Amino acid sequence: MQQQSPQNWKREPWVWLVIAIPASAVVMGVVMITLATATWSGLVVDDYYQKGKQINRVLARDRLAQQLGLAASLRLGDDNMVEIRFDPGVDFVPGERIELALVHATLPGHDRRLVFDNAGGSMRARLELPGKGRWNVFLQTPEWRLTGSLRYPQQRSVELLPNMIGE
Repeated sequence: MQQQSPQNWKREPWVWLVIAIPASAVVMGVVMITLATATWSGLVVDDYYQKGKQINRVLARDRLAQQLGLAASLRLGDDNMVEIRFDPGVDFVPGERIELALVHATLPGHDRRLVFDNAGGSMRARLELPGKGRWNVFLQTPEWRLTGSLRYPQQRSVELLPNMIGE
């Protein structure tokens, strides 16, 4: 009977498979802990009831914008200038001050807000977006609201219209 010499364990593939499974779990655990401590996803709303009551007020603002025939376009220039133009068919834009809010879809720390004095047809201001991603755009006063969605930097312009979901 021939006696086999023992092989080195480092050359055995099954040993490496057994070692790789727990080692990959440790590596992924370290990655998850690092992501959890290094990023901040924002706060969750505590009072859902109050948020729900505000929905009716928002819907009324959208309805008024539609009744007034409000529509606008937003364009971001290469020089970090944002320009808002109301459609030529809009005769009257109510409100003294108009707020432009760009709300990042996932990172609340990147949200931007500008307030314009109502100048009618066209408004310009300097605006620098902190990064790329999807932005929800709101042009609004306490009485009316126009909305749109922008993927920056692929998109540089967006049409702002009344949000009439469910109508």
